[in-house]
Amino acid sequence: MNADGGVVEMDKGYIVVDKYMHTSKDGVFACGDIINRNVKQVVTACSDGAIAALEAIKYVNKLK
Repeated sequence: MNADGGVVEMDKGYIVVDKYMHTSKDGVFACGDIINRNVKQVVTACSDGAIAALEAIKYVNKLK
């Protein structure tokens, strides 16, 4: 839990992620309109979702 009681780091109401959609909590990924992007469009949300899904697969495979 972070300082404000949430599970992941947030900034101005958005979840903070790196370029691979990793949040501050291992195994938690975020994408789409909940992250702060300059462009709010379906195509960027889909791209972010694909990145997050691939990173989640990598994370789960490392746990095995």
